[in-house]
Amino acid sequence: MRILVTDTLADSGLAILRAASDMELDYRPGLKDAALLATVAESDALITRSGTAVTAELVNAGARLRIVGRAGVGLDNVDVDACTARGILVINAPTANIMSATEHTMAMLLALCRNIPEAHASVKRGEWNRSKFLGTELDGKTLGIIGLGRIGTRITVRARAFGMTVIAYDPHIAPSVFEKSEVESVSLDGLLNRADVITVHTPLTDETRGMIGADEIAKMKDGVVVLNIARGGIYEEQALADALNSGKIAGAAVDVYVEEPPNGNPLLSAKNIILSPHIGANTIEAQDRVAVQTAEMVIAALRGSIFVSAVNLPFMGLDDPDAPPFASMAEKLGLFAAQIISGPITGAAVELWGIDERLTKIISVAALKGMLNLHLAEPVNFVNAEQVAHQRGIDIEPTAHPVPVDYANLVTFRASSATDEVCVSATLFSEKNQRIVSVNNFRVEFKPEGYVLYIINKDVPGVVGKVGTALGDHEINIAEYNLARNASGGRAMAIITVDSALDFEAITALKSIKAVEEVKQVKL
Repeated sequence: MRILVTDTLADSGLAILRAASDMELDYRPGLKDAALLATVAESDALITRSGTAVTAELVNAGARLRIVGRAGVGLDNVDVDACTARGILVINAPTANIMSATEHTMAMLLALCRNIPEAHASVKRGEWNRSKFLGTELDGKTLGIIGLGRIGTRITVRARAFGMTVIAYDPHIAPSVFEKSEVESVSLDGLLNRADVITVHTPLTDETRGMIGADEIAKMKDGVVVLNIARGGIYEEQALADALNSGKIAGAAVDVYVEEPPNGNPLLSAKNIILSPHIGANTIEAQDRVAVQTAEMVIAALRGSIFVSAVNLPFMGLDDPDAPPFASMAEKLGLFAAQIISGPITGAAVELWGIDERLTKIISVAALKGMLNLHLAEPVNFVNAEQVAHQRGIDIEPTAHPVPVDYANLVTFRASSATDEVCVSATLFSEKNQRIVSVNNFRVEFKPEGYVLYIINKDVPGVVGKVGTALGDHEINIAEYNLARNASGGRAMAIITVDSALDFEAITALKSIKAVEEVKQVKL
């Protein structure tokens, strides 16, 4: 099998590729245009970093292509949808740069607090002005971490070593993770009000894009220090620049930007800021880990293993033909539950009826994968789903019942938070015919795909008409409208499949209907 590498790769990774006796390495960094298209057509796997755009054209040119390996975390240069449509597995190395990003955060914080870049430049100019560079200590200060994931927890350890008190905001982490990390859990406003230093470590999602703007900055302490070594766009850059120039924020350290390179960015001319060119992952060790992990996973995937860090559904090529449809359905159950539950999930369980016990593991891991992918920056796969869940204080309890009940087969996924519990069941009528058949003891049947509205309302006349009118007024077409109720005059549930996503105004219109108690939009 032929592996084409089109970007520079560390020698440690190349050595692994060359040592594989059943693989042929074609190492051509910088391969472009027609030559690239012609060469990828004769390759079974492609490994790249950021220098090659893996477009739909390139994917479709790869007649033999089965694997795309991105030697890094980001996937901006890979058309994952095009790969998925062709059944091509996309692999990356999501954990390789965790320590590098952690250490870069601490390096930027120390450089900022001790004015190191300016002091260095001053001495190089032949100056000797010690009083100009009066710094601040970390000891005794309060660090606020937004996003207590893998990087956030590691920063906690290092910050405490400097004598800092650590508080954190993360609505998607179980309380046990805060306890284990010895970190106080606070609200976002509580963090903004109390922290002397604020660092963000979240993915860039619809929830986090622009989450720190002018209103949030106004709630911060005067003279606060802020860092963004995570993703460009979490801070509103103009608001951050304004706060630096006014002195509200005493200093900032930034490694990532909305547009890169940051030409014309207001942060370039802001006061009291140090900037780096997105180098959080740029260490010798991280690049070695990236190369080794990518090489090993590409070889394993070409040999038929699904246990790789895949960012798209790794169901093609599974040895067990019964596994892919059940794994796909279980993932949808986890994804659905994560979108309707209130509060961070703290516990999970899977029950199987009429399904061979050999599938228990893959089904339970698939459910975790769906549940976790909603809130995490790094892709969750079959290898790391249980580990990532455990790090967030979630352990899944699978149970298999050999005798079916109600249906020939049934998968039930339960998720619980401190304040809520969700129970969702689904059955497989055929390999491609999945149905969710119960949600929180409401017997309702619908396909788990596309955009779905989950509505709880009082069981009174006229609700269906009002909901339909509200959707029609906002030009939302209904594909399916499924109803269930627990008792006459009690509470009712509607599961509505729609053709397009609802905007804020449409959701507000539904919530304003008098009998409606709860509205949530789900994407499956």
